[in-house]
Amino acid sequence: MVDFVETFTKEFTASLTRTIYELDIKVVAAQSSQVELIKEMDRLATELHSILAASNPPPIDATLQRLLVCRKKLLAVNVILKVCQERLVRVSGLLKK
Repeated sequence: MVDFVETFTKEFTASLTRTIYELDIKVVAAQSSQVELIKEMDRLATELHSILAASNPPPIDATLQRLLVCRKKLLAVNVILKVCQERLVRVSGLLKK
């Protein structure tokens, strides 16, 4: 019985040692992979930043100014239409009397 326990203990220890060793190798590989991923992400972020800094955005100032003018005109027209609608409601009320 003692031989069985000793044999089982040795086999179990050997198996557990191999498993821990393999797990350790995989953990080191994962850590290495993460380091490489971080480096690649940093490189891509730097490259993207340089691309964005170097590119000239299209000139939109003139278009933006025209849109703002159109917005002001539309707001003025909406105010006029609202006033007209209120007058029509009042006239309609006077005609119903």
